[in-house]
Amino acid sequence: MGDSEKNPPNTSGPRIRHYADILNPLFWHDDFYQVDRLFEWGCTLVRAAGLKDTGWDSYNESLALLEDLTNLQEMDLPTDRFPVPSHTQARLALISYCHVLEMNFPYELLSNLLRLRVGLKYSIGPLSHLDRPIEKKVNGVKVVQRVIAASPDKKIKEIEALAGRAGLPEVGSSLRSIYNSVIRNAVYHSDYAIHDGSMRLLSGNFLSKKRGVYTPLITFDELAEVTNDAFAFHSALLALYKRARNTFTDFRDCFLPYDPHYKGILEFTFDGDTLTGFRTYWPNGTIGMCCRALDGQSYAQNIRFNPDGSVNFMVGILASRPGTFSPCVEEGAEPIYATVPGTDKRPYWPIKPESYRL
Repeated sequence: MGDSEKNPPNTSGPRIRHYADILNPLFWHDDFYQVDRLFEWGCTLVRAAGLKDTGWDSYNESLALLEDLTNLQEMDLPTDRFPVPSHTQARLALISYCHVLEMNFPYELLSNLLRLRVGLKYSIGPLSHLDRPIEKKVNGVKVVQRVIAASPDKKIKEIEALAGRAGLPEVGSSLRSIYNSVIRNAVYHSDYAIHDGSMRLLSGNFLSKKRGVYTPLITFDELAEVTNDAFAFHSALLALYKRARNTFTDFRDCFLPYDPHYKGILEFTFDGDTLTGFRTYWPNGTIGMCCRALDGQSYAQNIRFNPDGSVNFMVGILASRPGTFSPCVEEGAEPIYATVPGTDKRPYWPIKPESYRL
C-alpha cells in the first residue's frame, strides 16, 4: 500500500461512524446525474490542478507524516531512552493533532464539496481569497512580496457559512468542534510543558468539560478526547473520499456527451479502481486531459483555470466557416475526434445525448 493510501491516526470506531454519518451527504447529490455537475464532482475528487511533478504534493506528505507519528506512538519505547513513554506518546499526539489542523487538503475538500451543494463549481483554490497578500511599492507600483496563508479559524468560519447555505450545518459545527485554538497555539508557540501525566499551558486556559472550569492543566484523558475526536473526523473524511474515488468505476470506459455547443465528449480516467482525472475530445481532433496520479504527480493538457479557480477548456482552432454541428467543424466537413490513447477507436457525438461505450 503506497503512501497515498495510508490513513491518518485512527481512533475508536463509534466516533469515526459518528462523523461519517455527518459527512456522508457531501459525497453524492442528485445533481451529479447531470454531466456538467458530475464533471465538477470528478474534479473535486481528483483535486484537479496544473502541472506538478512527483514529490510536490503536500497531501501525500501529510499522510506519510501522520502514519510515521502513529507508528511511533504505538511502539514499545525503551525506558532507557524514553524515561516516561506516556509523555513521549503525548508529545507525538500533539504534533499529529496540530498537523491535522493545518493540512490544506481537508479544508479544500470540504469547501469544494460544499460549493457543489450550493450550485457552484469546483475551484483549484476555494479558500485562497482568505489569504492576505503583503504588498510593497516598487518604482511606484504595488508588488505582492509574500502571501500570509489564512488561519484554520478563518477557513473553518468560511466552511461553517457554506455548510449553512448547503443545509448541512452539522458539517461546519463538527469541524469547529475538533479545533482547539488554545492547544494548537500552545504547541506551535512552544508555550506548554508535559509533566506528571498532563499538559500544562504556560499562558491561556483550557475549558475543561469534565470540571466545568477554565484551567491551565489538561489531563491526558481530556487531551486524548480532543485529539482522538480530530483523528476520527479526518479518518471518516478520508475514508469517504477514497470510497467516492473508487465508486467512480461505473464510468470506466464510458464516453459522456458534455458540451452540446462545441460537441465536447468527456471520459474519466483511472489507475486500477481509483479515479485519476479526465479527458475531453473535441470534433476538430483536439484532446484535453487533466490527471493526478496516486503518487501526487499531476498534469494538464489543453486545460486552463479561470480567475475563480474553475476548470475551462481549450478547444483548439475554430472553423473559419463553421457548420451547424459545431464551431470547431467547417461547413460541409465531418467531425473528427482524436483516437482514445492506446487504441485505434474514436469517440463520436451520439444521436441521443447519452453515455456510451465503444
